[in-house]
Amino acid sequence: MKYYRINQLVLFRHFGDFGYITDNRNFGYNPLGESFTLGDEIISETGADIVSCLKKVPLSIDEIMDKVVEIFEPETGLRSSVIEFLELLCSKGFILSGESVEDCLNSGAVIRNDSQRFAEKDSSTIDTQEFLSKHYGEQPFPTSIHVEIASECNERCVHCYIPHEFKQDLMDENLFNLILRQAIELNLLHITISGGEPMLHPRFIDFLKKCRKADMSVNILSNLTLLNDEMIEEMKLNPLLSVQTSIYSMQESIHDGITHQKGSLNKTVASVIKLIENHIPVQISCPLLKNNANSYQKVKEWATKQNISVGIDYSIIAQYNHNKNNINCRLSAEELKNFISEQFNSDSLFRDEIEKEITERKKKTGDDYICSVCNSSICIGPNGNIFPCVGWSSKILGNIKFQSLQDVWLKSEAVKQLRAIKFKDFVNCRNCSSKDFCTICMVRNSNESPSGDQFELNQYFCDMAKIKNEIYNGY
Repeated sequence: MKYYRINQLVLFRHFGDFGYITDNRNFGYNPLGESFTLGDEIISETGADIVSCLKKVPLSIDEIMDKVVEIFEPETGLRSSVIEFLELLCSKGFILSGESVEDCLNSGAVIRNDSQRFAEKDSSTIDTQEFLSKHYGEQPFPTSIHVEIASECNERCVHCYIPHEFKQDLMDENLFNLILRQAIELNLLHITISGGEPMLHPRFIDFLKKCRKADMSVNILSNLTLLNDEMIEEMKLNPLLSVQTSIYSMQESIHDGITHQKGSLNKTVASVIKLIENHIPVQISCPLLKNNANSYQKVKEWATKQNISVGIDYSIIAQYNHNKNNINCRLSAEELKNFISEQFNSDSLFRDEIEKEITERKKKTGDDYICSVCNSSICIGPNGNIFPCVGWSSKILGNIKFQSLQDVWLKSEAVKQLRAIKFKDFVNCRNCSSKDFCTICMVRNSNESPSGDQFELNQYFCDMAKIKNEIYNGY
């Protein structure tokens, strides 16, 4: 007898009159050097009803059909039609099968990326995001939510965009339950859990359990100094979970000097190794500061040996209360030029990334959105405040205690205003010779502007674009 199950790496959502199925690798972290193009499908209401009868554990075709006939009128050929549809999804890698429970559990498949749409005949020519946008009445489709369950943190990193005096809040458990429930109602796919330091929250493991039961893709942002075996055991149960942490240097004096937490390097490194040993996807972020400008390479070398990628982030932003003291450690323009030049000439991946960015930006028109802010994602703080994205906590769009997430997403005037901002609204950028090397970021602008003006261009990042342009065209 044939058995079927949903691929552990697959996210499925039922929208009523259609279904959406996608590969979680769009949200998680992949091994070093592994590239991935999103594979996803829009499936018909009938198809969605059938997939909803499956689980991520093997079910026999008889067990599946018992559920199917509760939805559809039994008719000749129903069983063969269901099998045909399941086999089609098997060919795409979304569904796995086997001749026994064991075979089904041990089966694996690479999800194909040549997406086809099964919903309607006329949908086969349109992008899935366009299809979902139409479903939302031409509104962008929300996929992700970022939840800061704690502003409290056990480190005091010199460059942190959260003012240290504000690091004292923990999210109420009932509030987290409310957020998760509303995220499920919106059919969101992905949740990022961060802080502060999220592992300081006494309900951290319970929150992970709730996300797993809700079949949510989860990303955790943590310094990992508080990671323990109980947390790891829960993480292992969710194949849709990944972790990001920061390592600033492989030298204790430098790393611990940045975090102001003695012993933090050794704890973080040990935790990264534990995650790797337990096959939990992990990625390292290495913010580039004056403090570690001469030692970040050792972080890259160590991570390469572990087969995990490192993101070198040199775009340090000011604190969300417009205090700029934290950016005193940011590289000067000259230091930034030396870094970019060195990387461009020595690191082919760095060079490829810049070329990819240029290619993508050249496709942009004046009517395109600036970024994902209020277009695919939104953030919620420990007190329930809703804001556009990480680091922009001063831009309050509402509070989930008093307004539903759906109402904020679909009806908020503040959200509509942000969503209406296009590239053409940044007048001074239109004819800039370095615009293809620039990432316009409203958070950067707002946080460094005394008045919080997201249109007030940040000269530091303008200089960064010019430097990239000069180095790229002089290469």
